[in-house]
Amino acid sequence: LLISRKLVDLAIVGVLITYFSNSEYSKVFTLQKAAIFTSIQDVILATLTVVAAWISCYAIRPLRILIFSTVSYILALGLLFCTASREFSETKFELLNMIGIILLAVGEVGAAPLLGPFLADQLREHGKGGRTENSNEDQVMAQKRVWWRFAWCCGAAAAFYANNIKTWKKTFMFTLLFMGGSLILLLLGIPFYHSRQIPPIDRFAIIRVIKTSLKKKHLNYPLSPELFFSNDEGNVLHLSPRIKLLRWIDKAAIIETSSTSNEQEEAGTLCTVAQVRESKSLLKLLPLWSSFIVFGLVLSAGNTFFPGQGANMISERYLIFLRTFKGIIRATISYLSKNLISNFVPKTKKRQAQVLRTFIGMVMTTVCCVVAWQVEVRRLEKLKQLENMSMFWLVPQFCLLGLMEGLAWYGCDEYSSSHFPERMEYHVSAISYFFVGIGSIFNIFFILANKGDFAETLDDSRLDKYYKSLTVISAVNVCFNLLLSILYIGSDQSVDNEGLQANNTIGSDQIVDNEGLQTNDTTDADAI
Repeated sequence: LLISRKLVDLAIVGVLITYFSNSEYSKVFTLQKAAIFTSIQDVILATLTVVAAWISCYAIRPLRILIFSTVSYILALGLLFCTASREFSETKFELLNMIGIILLAVGEVGAAPLLGPFLADQLREHGKGGRTENSNEDQVMAQKRVWWRFAWCCGAAAAFYANNIKTWKKTFMFTLLFMGGSLILLLLGIPFYHSRQIPPIDRFAIIRVIKTSLKKKHLNYPLSPELFFSNDEGNVLHLSPRIKLLRWIDKAAIIETSSTSNEQEEAGTLCTVAQVRESKSLLKLLPLWSSFIVFGLVLSAGNTFFPGQGANMISERYLIFLRTFKGIIRATISYLSKNLISNFVPKTKKRQAQVLRTFIGMVMTTVCCVVAWQVEVRRLEKLKQLENMSMFWLVPQFCLLGLMEGLAWYGCDEYSSSHFPERMEYHVSAISYFFVGIGSIFNIFFILANKGDFAETLDDSRLDKYYKSLTVISAVNVCFNLLLSILYIGSDQSVDNEGLQANNTIGSDQIVDNEGLQTNDTTDADAI
């Protein structure tokens, strides 16, 4: 299943714009319409990711989702095969392709976040033995990385073969048969699979916390930490994350004297400290996530137009190598930066390092736009001279796309997940992905707003002007992200200092107790 997913991603999903713009309907599918159709898939994928996270709150089995998503893939490839092998009217062609795009998004959103945990479940179950739990889990994660990379390489190899197929009809048929075979193998293995339920979460907690805190806004802040309900933070009066603008939310966990805490909880007028902490963390991260809208705009533009440029240049058949190279860069930079932070940055500074990693990734968005802009200027100049450029001129911008994702997106995911328990990791990633998907919506509107830059074909369009506009927008977003990074680093630094002061206080109290004990022992000795 991993191999077939990577095959479809590299051979179909990532180059859909070339199918729309180079098919027999290319006169109908202008560059602008082809780009919009391609961006729509990203929008649907981001929306369905949030829907899937919502559905997962009901604690359903991952295997069922994987089977459903694989069937969705097969239906999508079947529809695309039909549009490539038969003649349809313009309206019917657009409708069938739109349905195919939706089904592709459903297949992707169902499989992407669950395949990794599902694979780990199989390795974990078959690896039980006399090992300790920690050592066994470390081995499971190592085995998972090996199998994942092996499947990734096999999928890339299959995509290279599919890339050599001359027609889209045969390419869709090949991927359809490959995905169908994966479904058969998946179904045959059902008796041997082991899977756990996705841990359920309270999806209405943040609404209830905010509503309760507004009802209790008249209350004074407590003078004792014991007045907080289910307080698991110890001797503190300002619940984490300790942000002054959000302190009013702490009141949702204050126990009133009018009734018992259990009665207040059942009536929905009292929240636990854990619920307050998770709600405050979500609100804290909203500004950071909002900066990823422009990130998503640049990423969507790159995933849409970069393959389109490559298809109109010399050696276009090697486009799949660039997309594979981008994936390698993304995975490598994500792995290296994560391990550098884990091994060389003190525990109290890891969040600040993750924020810095995210900011560097944001800077890469502007650099990527500048490089793409200049490359397109040169390509258009060559066209005026009746010459063409090699597709390998696109290597820097594909590389920068991978750097963007590996640094900014994955860095944001790790920083965001550090604020929540492990059971919420999938849901937090879904929110992050949703904001990136909003950028795809903006890409559609941005294309429509700059429709004067787009002609029927790429060679007749002024994509350089489009990239120039993206450069300005991304530069402004980098400035916004810089301000956020300063604020987040300062906030996390103050929390670390408070924690250090608390530890020092505990240590000094212990010293006092020891001195008192020594004094008592001396007094007893004198008495004797």
